[in-house]
Amino acid sequence: MDFIEVLKGRRSIRSFLPQEVPEEDIREIVELATLAPSAGNKQDWQTIAIFNREIKLQMKKVIQDKLATLAKQAGVENPEAVSRRRINILFADAPVALVILTKPYRSLQDEILVKCGYTDQEVERLRMRPELQTIGGFIQSLLLAAYSYGYGTCWMVAPNVARPEMEQILGVKKPWSISALVALGRPAKEPGRKIVKPVSEVLKIIN
Repeated sequence: MDFIEVLKGRRSIRSFLPQEVPEEDIREIVELATLAPSAGNKQDWQTIAIFNREIKLQMKKVIQDKLATLAKQAGVENPEAVSRRRINILFADAPVALVILTKPYRSLQDEILVKCGYTDQEVERLRMRPELQTIGGFIQSLLLAAYSYGYGTCWMVAPNVARPEMEQILGVKKPWSISALVALGRPAKEPGRKIVKPVSEVLKIIN
């Protein structure tokens, strides 16, 4: 598939066919994603591919429980409705849920800032979290690779509200932590046209 076609054709998919995904396809897609650039070329990314439905349902439950608890604490009128919002848990209905892990990145420049008296929060503000930029590049590459294989994906960060609980289920140990989830499978229907801002709104040229 032509690369420009891949860029133009990729969409966020929120419903999937109940069709098995070969493990080899996941291996090849993740391998392609590892070609993404990373801070200091540290390649601080890992992927957990979850095919097991019971594990996905356990993750779904802790997310729903956490959302219901938070909604009650916030005084939301119908906390159960908040916990049932599909956008938070749709990964559980996908053939594969990819859990993307990252870990903190600290460069020589970061160490210099700390020695100069900057707090961790100030360093993050100045450096704009290189590990998150790294993992963003990895995930975007993964989404494009998956699309080139005929799969639909949905990049999800809403489940992170229950990140500690999910990490316990999956046995994720520090310094690693969950950055995002990606639901993956064959799309159940063709997505609609993607509406994007005109380039004049997102590009400034300085000659």
